Amino acid sequence: MRGSGVAMDKMVEAVKDLKVNQAEDQIVIALDFGTTFSGIAYAFAKGGKPDLVSVMDWPGKNVWKEMISTKLMNQGTSFKQPKIPTVICYDPDNKNSFTWGAQKHKTKAVAGVKLLLDPEQPRPLYLPELTAKVDIKRLGKPAVDVAADYIEAIYKHALEKIEGKVPAEYLKICQKQFVLSVPAVWSDKAKDTTLKAAKKAGIHPITLIKEPEAAALYTLHTMVDRSLAVGDALVICDAGGGTVDLISYEIVNLTPKLELKELVPGKGGMAGSLGLNQRFEQAVKELVGEDAYYHLRKTKGFEQAMKQFDQSIKTAFRGDSDEDYYVNFPMADLEDDPFNGLQSNTWNMKVDDVKAIFDPLILDIERLVSEQVNLVRGKRMQERHSKENEIKAIFLVGGFGASDYLKIRLEKIHPDIQIIQPHDAWSAVAKGAVLSCLPQEAVIVSTQATKHYGVSAMSRYDDEIDKGKEKVYDPSMGVYRTERMNWYIHQGEDLKRNQTLKFSFYYRLPSYYSPHDLIFTIKLFQSENKIAPIHPSLTSTKTNCILIVDLRNVDKSLFKKIKGIDGKEYVDVNHELVVSINEAVMKFSLEFEGREMGAMEASYD
Repeated sequence: MRGSGVAMDKMVEAVKDLKVNQAEDQIVIALDFGTTFSGIAYAFAKGGKPDLVSVMDWPGKNVWKEMISTKLMNQGTSFKQPKIPTVICYDPDNKNSFTWGAQKHKTKAVAGVKLLLDPEQPRPLYLPELTAKVDIKRLGKPAVDVAADYIEAIYKHALEKIEGKVPAEYLKICQKQFVLSVPAVWSDKAKDTTLKAAKKAGIHPITLIKEPEAAALYTLHTMVDRSLAVGDALVICDAGGGTVDLISYEIVNLTPKLELKELVPGKGGMAGSLGLNQRFEQAVKELVGEDAYYHLRKTKGFEQAMKQFDQSIKTAFRGDSDEDYYVNFPMADLEDDPFNGLQSNTWNMKVDDVKAIFDPLILDIERLVSEQVNLVRGKRMQERHSKENEIKAIFLVGGFGASDYLKIRLEKIHPDIQIIQPHDAWSAVAKGAVLSCLPQEAVIVSTQATKHYGVSAMSRYDDEIDKGKEKVYDPSMGVYRTERMNWYIHQGEDLKRNQTLKFSFYYRLPSYYSPHDLIFTIKLFQSENKIAPIHPSLTSTKTNCILIVDLRNVDKSLFKKIKGIDGKEYVDVNHELVVSINEAVMKFSLEFEGREMGAMEASYD
């Protein structure tokens, strides 16, 4: 961004006379913790227009220079890049000692650990199992701890680099706000696990933002002056290493700041570019046979072939019929197979060979994009929007989003929509995450609920609604009751940012209750069914998290005393669960008789 040198000079001058108690400045530091690559961006926030800066200097930069693909080199300057590989390698004799990123590794590095933070995420049948699972098991260290080690290392490095750009005294007095991006498709449990990893890394306070939301904020913020208009609908396809997330927005305001509202619930899946590497390995295995593959994997030749595919073929492939690619397995002593293009330890890959690797993932992405486009058009037609049939553009961001083949395929199935691969798309998530903490620049005003959320309650039995369901007798009211769902948030519901939702809870206790009786458990359920189910079941509802309500310290005189229909004395206890939806994961707190009782920890285990 322009003027960064001038702004920095002014800050250096100002800090000379700055006293600690005068400091109101804040630095926002954002981590895009990716499956294959990770990056950090930051900005100082105090008046004026903040400069969004990516950390570009990483340890092991000479190794990094060898690793980086020509295509990505052309997007940056020299070998400096806004991302570094998400790999970590532990000393076999000391699990607390490790190298990370592009540093030279003495033994096999652990890659793809991010995906292990959401083990319940459905994997497509066309993808083999993650090697990270085996690596983590061999290491004997939980995935959350491995992630924490990497996050701590990359943050410490970033802080060192930031310290080199500003006076040390100034950085010390700045309030620090950390933000971490997570895939939108991830479960709340996985998002919570990611938060735990960050806290284990010593990073606090920290907030979460969904990756496509961050990408949208940055991409559209940089294009405000480029023919965007209020009412325009835009689809963001964030195609990264592990996941592909789809999200869509309508422009609410362009001035004085960019305001966006989410149009329909986002969707996503495990169709990231890491799957291409896994499918390439599978293709090599089928080419040479299982026995030869077992020996090949242990050689430098295999490592060289993987590097060629990852850094040359994967990024350059366009799907043109006259394209040929060559993969070398130096000194691998492979048996020739001229019919399939394998000769002298070199595989001549025809366009159909590469398409066979790409197409299952591309088809998945096409499906996800088309679903999002159709949902947006359907909603705007329902609303009789003045631009009901128009989608301004589909933006491809993330590493896989830079694929020419992906862009060409999407242009074929959506010829009426402009497909845009923005400049600086590789760092869009990290920079957008910074913007999310600078509401004076750009803001998401509302999002869409992707699931139904609610609780089960013992409701009065209804012969029609509850037919066949188990019922229990309530002696205090003289009625039968059965478990029925109370849905507080519905799929597709418009959720305003900075809005808090309050859910009322009611308990009836015998008058001789004990202190332990004032500890209640709330089980929050979720459902992805199109129509929210009436009753909880193993197939239609799933536990989201467990919340503990402790009312032992409240004024007992506020409990309402009543006499039941059975003549016995009871007390009614009421409280409210307050849900905040201002970031990627819900936050909970408790209110009793209108008084805040503090935050509540959610257990996702």
